Amino acid sequence: MPKFSQGEVGLFYLIFYSCLACFFAITLIVFYQTLSWEQPTYWAGKNYMNIPSVGFRPNIRTEGNIAFNPTQAQSYDKYIKQLDSYLAPYNNVTDDNYVDCTSSPAPLGKLCKFDTSQLGPCATSPYGYDQGKPCILLKFNRAFGWEPVAYKTVPDNLAAMNFTNGAGTVLCKGKYAPDRNALNQDDISYFPREFSPNYFPFRGHIGGIDATAKYLSPLIAAQFNNVTTNRNIRVLCEAFSGNIKSSDRTEDIGRLQIDLRVSAGAN
Repeated sequence: MPKFSQGEVGLFYLIFYSCLACFFAITLIVFYQTLSWEQPTYWAGKNYMNIPSVGFRPNIRTEGNIAFNPTQAQSYDKYIKQLDSYLAPYNNVTDDNYVDCTSSPAPLGKLCKFDTSQLGPCATSPYGYDQGKPCILLKFNRAFGWEPVAYKTVPDNLAAMNFTNGAGTVLCKGKYAPDRNALNQDDISYFPREFSPNYFPFRGHIGGIDATAKYLSPLIAAQFNNVTTNRNIRVLCEAFSGNIKSSDRTEDIGRLQIDLRVSAGAN
């Protein structure tokens, strides 16, 4: 068996690992050529991401619920601060890239700004918490390329709230019968009642603009006007659109749950 000097062994490994590195670099370059920096590989309409998840504020993840006493400001101060912070970018739009989309979608290279006056009494602090009528802000989370479609026949629950079959909405109710009774869901107000289609679809890059950081999601505010006090209530909020089937909704997609408690007295 021939013996090799240390120099020959070192040269072999140098060539071997150099070839290995070149092969890896080539495969990486080929892989990147298959990717688009403008859109994800799998997106709404093309694969499993066919409906958006629903988000809400205030969302204190460490607690997982909204619990407060309207007579004790310190009990709801954290919710007010989060809502103030969340709405600040909406209320301080100075970028020329934003346009009013009330009557038409944004042209290429522009983004829609959302007028928070549409949120009615839920547009300003203290968002009803001081009166025991808390507001939450609801939105469709960003799903690239997804856009809602009109219903062929508007469901009864949407027709009852004068839904005009625009671009979908989010409705809340008590999850179980005791929750529905305690929530008095007929007394929930929505501002506005539905999303305008002009805000969809979401695109990651629009005419050279990175919309991921600048995009302002359209909002719907739900105000719970007649909550039974001193009760733990499980609230279920669900997305509605002509291209969202009931069977599509899961615990994480198309719906969300909130634990709500409005205390009275010393509770």
